[in-house]
Amino acid sequence: MEEFRSTEILDKEIQEDARRKAEKLLKRADDDCQKIIDDLNERIEVVSKEKQVLYAGRTEALKKDLDAALPLEKERFLVSFIDSSIIKGINRFIDGLSNEKRIALLENLLKRYESKLVDKKLAIKFHGFQQDELKKMFQKHFNKLNIESFVSLNDDAAKELHDEYGMIIESTDKSVRCRVTIDELIEEIVDTYRYEIAEALFGGRISQ
Repeated sequence: MEEFRSTEILDKEIQEDARRKAEKLLKRADDDCQKIIDDLNERIEVVSKEKQVLYAGRTEALKKDLDAALPLEKERFLVSFIDSSIIKGINRFIDGLSNEKRIALLENLLKRYESKLVDKKLAIKFHGFQQDELKKMFQKHFNKLNIESFVSLNDDAAKELHDEYGMIIESTDKSVRCRVTIDELIEEIVDTYRYEIAEALFGGRISQ
């Protein structure tokens, strides 16, 4: 009976010792986990501050770039808007003209190229006008020019050649090529009289 009690006491001592060791291991594990968490939180805070500084610098640089770019973009937009308005205004004016007056515009433009076209055999591609109208103009004012052919362009071909209203005149030997178009005339008017037309359209209402 005494031996059984001794064995029972020994078992309890072993269990108690095992419990204490287990508690120490758990406590150490808890401490290690807490240390890892603390280290991780500290690292997150450091990285967070580094990123804040980095992105604050990038934000400031971007703001400076935008501040520098905005006046230039404003100027570009203003120029684009004015040019677009001028071209629309000229197009509205030309659209209101009769065919005879539009033909007269082409005639005045063609006079500049006449000396280069004389003594050449010419092929004419046209769009936006009737062939008879153009032939009549040539016979009346440019009868010295030797016209070999008239070719009417369809809408797609005319857009590709930037010839929505007018003619492209080319010598058959390919040595001379002239654009006698309303678009060419509009470009010239805009380049020469941009300021005057802008003043007439906007009357000083647009400021920088």
